[in-house]
Amino acid sequence: MKRKSADDYDGGGDGGGDCCDQSDIIDVSGNDLSFFGCSDNNDHQESAAVISSFFHQHTKINNSTADGTIKETPTTITITSLDISRCRLGPKGLSHLLSYLSSSHIAVQQMNLQRNGIGSTGGKALGTFLQSNYQYCTYIDLSLNDIKAGESSGGGNRSSSDDRSATESISYGLAHNTSLTTLIMNKCALGPDGATHLAYAIRHNTTLQVLHLEGNMIGPHGAKKLFDALQCNSSLKEINLRMNRIGGGGGNEVENKADVRSLTCALLGKCQLIKLDLSYNDLRCLGCIILSEALRNDNHHSSCCSLRELILEKNDIGHEGAVALANSLATTTAVTSSSNSNHLHTLVLRGNAIGDVGAVAIGKMLEHNRSLQVLDVSSCSIGNKGGAAIGSGLSRNSILETLNLDKNNVGSGKDYSLFSEGVTHNNTLECLHLSANGLVDNDDQADIIALAWGDVISKALPNSKLQYLDLSNNELLDVSIVDAVAFHPSITNVNLSDNGFECISIETQLKLAERMTGKSSSIEVDLSFNALSSPPLGRLADSSNLRSYLKLLASEKTAVTRIRLMVCGHGGVGKSTFARAVTSEKSDQSGFQASLLSVNEWGTDRLIEWANRLGTSWSGDAARLISDECITGKDLAKYVTTDKPTDELSNLCSSKYQAIESKSFARAISSLCAKGYLSTVGVVKVEGTVPIGDSRTCSLVDFAGQQEFLISHQLLLSSLHTLCLIIQPAPSFESVEHRHHGSWQYWQQFLSSLGDRRRGSLLVGVSQLDKVLTRADNFISQEFDKIKTQSSGAIMCNEPIRLDYRPEVIADTIYRVKEALTKSTSEVATSWWVPKSYETLSNIVSDVAKAKSANHELPMLTLDELILECDKFCEKYPESSALMAKMSTDSQLLQKAIEYLEAVGDIMQAGDQILIDPIGWFSSFLSHFIKDDLAVTTIQIDNSDLRRQRGLVLLADVIEALAHEYVSPHEHITQIMELLCELELCVPLCKTGNSFLFPCLLPSLSNTEILGEGLLNCSTLSAIRGHRFRESSGFIPPGLFLGIIARLFQRLAPGTMQPTMMWRDHAILCANNKGTTRVLLRCNLTESIIDVVAFAPSREQLFVGAAKGQASIVTWIVHLIKMFLQSYSQLKFDEAWMCTNSLCHGINEGRYSYQGTEFPLSPRSTRKRKAHDCNTEGCWRFLGVGHSVNTMQLSGSGPGSTQCKACGTSQVFTLRDKLDG
Repeated sequence: MKRKSADDYDGGGDGGGDCCDQSDIIDVSGNDLSFFGCSDNNDHQESAAVISSFFHQHTKINNSTADGTIKETPTTITITSLDISRCRLGPKGLSHLLSYLSSSHIAVQQMNLQRNGIGSTGGKALGTFLQSNYQYCTYIDLSLNDIKAGESSGGGNRSSSDDRSATESISYGLAHNTSLTTLIMNKCALGPDGATHLAYAIRHNTTLQVLHLEGNMIGPHGAKKLFDALQCNSSLKEINLRMNRIGGGGGNEVENKADVRSLTCALLGKCQLIKLDLSYNDLRCLGCIILSEALRNDNHHSSCCSLRELILEKNDIGHEGAVALANSLATTTAVTSSSNSNHLHTLVLRGNAIGDVGAVAIGKMLEHNRSLQVLDVSSCSIGNKGGAAIGSGLSRNSILETLNLDKNNVGSGKDYSLFSEGVTHNNTLECLHLSANGLVDNDDQADIIALAWGDVISKALPNSKLQYLDLSNNELLDVSIVDAVAFHPSITNVNLSDNGFECISIETQLKLAERMTGKSSSIEVDLSFNALSSPPLGRLADSSNLRSYLKLLASEKTAVTRIRLMVCGHGGVGKSTFARAVTSEKSDQSGFQASLLSVNEWGTDRLIEWANRLGTSWSGDAARLISDECITGKDLAKYVTTDKPTDELSNLCSSKYQAIESKSFARAISSLCAKGYLSTVGVVKVEGTVPIGDSRTCSLVDFAGQQEFLISHQLLLSSLHTLCLIIQPAPSFESVEHRHHGSWQYWQQFLSSLGDRRRGSLLVGVSQLDKVLTRADNFISQEFDKIKTQSSGAIMCNEPIRLDYRPEVIADTIYRVKEALTKSTSEVATSWWVPKSYETLSNIVSDVAKAKSANHELPMLTLDELILECDKFCEKYPESSALMAKMSTDSQLLQKAIEYLEAVGDIMQAGDQILIDPIGWFSSFLSHFIKDDLAVTTIQIDNSDLRRQRGLVLLADVIEALAHEYVSPHEHITQIMELLCELELCVPLCKTGNSFLFPCLLPSLSNTEILGEGLLNCSTLSAIRGHRFRESSGFIPPGLFLGIIARLFQRLAPGTMQPTMMWRDHAILCANNKGTTRVLLRCNLTESIIDVVAFAPSREQLFVGAAKGQASIVTWIVHLIKMFLQSYSQLKFDEAWMCTNSLCHGINEGRYSYQGTEFPLSPRSTRKRKAHDCNTEGCWRFLGVGHSVNTMQLSGSGPGSTQCKACGTSQVFTLRDKLDG
């Protein structure tokens, strides 16, 4: 590799190259400066020329002579900061640089030399540089350079520089240096010997003020040497000794704390330290007790400790150490404002399990202490009692400004003193951190713990002087907290993310708009990861998005008037009947009783309606046949025999109605007779609306009950501004054998699994009341009480809606339905306000959809077409909205409006393409390929090849199906399929995009089929590892496992999954090229479990790809599934390992059925990790770090905790030593 010279050096850098004549900042970090040390035979003159050229290039000094040579500038050139970190200087490069600086007129004040591989030679050169007469440099950072301490020479004061080690040389130079004030040597591999050498410098140096030695593992011996030297030093003001094993060691614990005793003596002696960081050491309770002696604020000591900031994070000090510290800091004598600076201002105890005992002591200390301004006790295992004690002390404190209680459990009890006393009565606290403290609002149960946290917080805030408040990652629901924040005069930064806030009042939104978007923006509010319906930002309401939205709202607010009612339930419960009844005119309500009649009682008109809904090219002719022949329900039997047409039907079709496919028509009739009622296929947007109150209307969406459609339902049911009605027939409540028994429960769980259900947004109804006796009322009431309790406030009505359509009561039924809808809307939609232009854009899109429907065009348009429609509207109605005109030119403004329309279900966007009114479109699309009793299209009936294929749909079939309804579907088919793939409803099977796999069309698989077909290679099986997910509430949405299959199939390496080895509830993965290692994925909705089981001829073959030696294929696939499950945030999965004995997996019985013990797992660490992205980390190709993310361990550790109760085998889950399987 050719080295760069000064002539071809680009002079750039990450920050770099800005320069001036006399004072400059040079930042070339990350560039290759190895040419600084590339001169041959240590030619210092050559290296000096190279380095001189570098500096002159960056300072733009023209001092070339006529012959082109460079002459030295006689005046001093000041370089304020020189950042050459990560520049591959090496030992020679640094030596040449420092040698040049020592003899030049360039005054470098600060040098960053991090990670340059300077080694021992470079360290010695630095020592020589420090003792030279170079008096300009005040700051040097040597971090991440491995400086070897070398053998101890028995003393630090050696006369021969050649005999000294690197640290001895640095120490000797530092002892004689009079300019350096800051030295950073983090992670320089100093060890105890290096610390001993530095102790010499500390004894003799009189100018160094800041010394950082983090991560050098100096140990108790090295620390004691440093602290002994510190007793003779009065210049050092700050020392960082994180991660150095201080206070540790073996033997008697009292003797082991000699280093801490020495530190205490130093703090009480000549030492004038202001900041001391001892984080991640081993003080423990005894070391903390010893150290606390130096902090006493009474007259016990003749001298006073100068320490202002003490950081003791992660030292395992326990509650005893916290009590000792608290006792020392509890001032018993008055401290005047002038003497306040002589006492501790900041105390950080983060990550020490001091518990409630330690917190109580700290609370008492706060009552008396008059110096502490910052207290950090985050992650300290503090419960409700400890939090209350701190609150009590806070109420009597007049000096504390910042309190950090993050990641404790303050919300675990009913004592609210932290806010009711502390926050309310304290006049100095400015910053309060309470993230992840289990603060819970739950008004569903009156006796719930922490019932009133939201109420207490909202009442305390107006009396506080807070400027910063963090309540993120709790379970707060009470939006009065947001109200209090918005109107608080001094709060400027609030984090309320990851709670349960849903609907914020319009008054509060407008107040926030005033404060967040005004000329002098005075507040930042983060409401992300809340299920917000108003403002309609869902979980995306971070400070930036919230500000953008509120700016729009403030300029043109309007109330949401369009509400959707999603009508849900299993097939045949009366959803379509309900939708038609409540949207019909009063004069048309008399015939709805016919909806409950069996097919045998249907009249000709009812059959004509059924025929018209078949969706085939000949459905109109079928309706005409029924009308002409006056066919009724009781006549149907004479036209079919076991799915085949009788001679009478065949003759009619061949003579008068030749367009009808008689075989297909016969299959449709047989399906109708078998089912016995007229059902909805997919999703139907009901014609007509229901008026609600004075200004709102409610449109209805009728969801099919077929399980195949539930995967597309879940895309629509979680949209904003929706209510849901679940219908269950009355006869099913008292009969557990009824096929609809428990359907309220099922659909409530299904809706809850898709996301947060807003208060009052869920209604339940009872149909088919004419088929039961009065005694069923008791069963209905019991079931209603049960499901209302489980709904967590989503059901607010006092009774279910009784859907009785008999002529004498139908008017009363409709009245009660509208009354229930009005009450629910009032509960959830009072604060549903949006910018007027959002609703205007929705109306524009709706008009486009109607026009396309009239012209039989696909409901697709591009962004450019949408902008054109906006321009047309603004030309026609220029006064309607000033912001509408801006959408044509402001892409961000338009995108925000599009995101709102997506949130409420009006559109779906994929790149530049927009699908209008997706409600029902996906399901109606799938209905072309799903065999249903009544929707029997030509694709389903006549394409025998398609029926034999397992979930495969050809692009030509899609175009053919769409051609029945739309003109020229091929023009948009690419965009449609891209959208379907993006939503993981299907995946492409080839690069050309001519065929697609729809997981929802896959068949189910029985246990016996798996092994019967030899798919798991049972004959060579000797190693099994399994992992089980079990949903804690007992419910897994039907579309979840299909989504897992779609994602894995689309993203894993080609060949890992094959369509022939995939089913609706199972999938088999081939984990290596030879196919000998197989992974079974299995979902059992009844038991609410997902299994990942790997089978291989040997344990070694369970390792794959880059996971070799690190993790097994099970760990990898489990990680990928966990990442997928994050999108189902409402579901909680317990995890367990499975028995490793093949007997427990049913292998020897010719089937797969796990009968072994589940070994519960728990996370190795509860600490939140940074965001992980499988795509960027390479997890889909076994190249990432997924095996180290969210790792699990056995929960139990007692006797028998690893013994399977079924087979008696003691389990060994590891595949190799220290490797989890």
